[in-house]
Amino acid sequence: MSSAQTPKFIWESGTWGPVPRWLSSPDIAAIETLSRTHLQPPVDRHLDVTFFSEGAFNKLYTVTVSDDGGNIGSPHYIFRATSPVEPFYKTASEVATLSYIREHTSVPIPRVIAHSSTTENELGCEWILMERVPGVALETVWSDMDLEMKGGETKLIAGFVKQLRDLRRHFTAVGNLYFREDIDTSNAAVRVVPVDDEKYVLGPIVTPYMFAGGRKLRVSRNLGPYSNDAEYIAALAASELEDMKLLLSADAHSHDDFDEDLAEDAEDIIEVLNELQAISTAVFPSRPRRFAIHHHDLSLANILVDPATYEITGIVDWECVGTRPHWEDTYPLFLLGPEIEGEVEPLAPGDRDEFRAERWENWEKTKLRSAFDRELSEVHHAGDGEDDVRREFRQQLDWVEVSQRKVKNWMKGYVQKHTLMQPEAA
Repeated sequence: MSSAQTPKFIWESGTWGPVPRWLSSPDIAAIETLSRTHLQPPVDRHLDVTFFSEGAFNKLYTVTVSDDGGNIGSPHYIFRATSPVEPFYKTASEVATLSYIREHTSVPIPRVIAHSSTTENELGCEWILMERVPGVALETVWSDMDLEMKGGETKLIAGFVKQLRDLRRHFTAVGNLYFREDIDTSNAAVRVVPVDDEKYVLGPIVTPYMFAGGRKLRVSRNLGPYSNDAEYIAALAASELEDMKLLLSADAHSHDDFDEDLAEDAEDIIEVLNELQAISTAVFPSRPRRFAIHHHDLSLANILVDPATYEITGIVDWECVGTRPHWEDTYPLFLLGPEIEGEVEPLAPGDRDEFRAERWENWEKTKLRSAFDRELSEVHHAGDGEDDVRREFRQQLDWVEVSQRKVKNWMKGYVQKHTLMQPEAA
């Protein structure tokens, strides 16, 4: 049993959905004890643990080792305490994914030193101890770089993405990676799919869509792995449907995660979900496919660089990363934006006009997306094609709780367009 009290964590209603909040912080002394135990060789020198940052589901601490004279050693470490949003699976899959990527690519990532994917430890929560990647977030220096330099960074990132996509030949299902030895295959409810490297398997998916808000942990969920796109989308929609049914149940009010505002819309949401499911078979293929590892949060904040040379030193934040359909894997987050045609006048020094600044930024992104495509020898055509429709359909699942009208309008447009495309009866 854990000797520390489990840190308290709740979900709160936010404008765009549930927002996680810690009610108590992890115990610093327990973090120090765990770090001292797992660093090799065991640390008998001074060890300092300091709060570093906080993410949606985690609290991060720096672990610094120094000698008796106060001289700081190297390397430094990051200790990440994680909230129980998807017990066991989120931590276990992230550690296995980092190991797999380290062994099968040259993508620069943190090295995991130790971890616990249960709460049965001194800290009372799941945690990962890893080496701290040197450098600063690319977002802190991005504005100092000209378009040519940004293009160089984009090409390097495209090279890393290509390595992840090239792994597609190894994966026949949508899911998350785990060490084979960590998964209890004797449990009939847990399914796995083998991969070429026998040390790993593809197992249950880890995605905020399946756990955000906490209620979905209490409903029946098909966590996969899924052999095709249709199974994947059906499972996502079904988890939302069961969540809405739970909100309408007789004892829903007795739980802390009850959302009164959402419950008022639950019947409408159920109706829209049923309508979406009715057209999903026409949108998503049910044939077997290959799937690639997709880092869904490849933002400037998660790409670390040397501040002097801009050399990429690491890519971080791999939680919830798994294998996904290729239509979900288009551009890194920092390249997303509207397409700008023609040339745009560069911003003059000191120009703070928001419209011109936004247009210039989107023009840069347009140029950088072209560089990204050239590096991968791929071309994306926005606004048409089956993959665009699949991405749009997937977005409706994110919108269904926010605006049922918006989702219905999308479905109406989809049905009208495809009705017009049908050949006339003889």
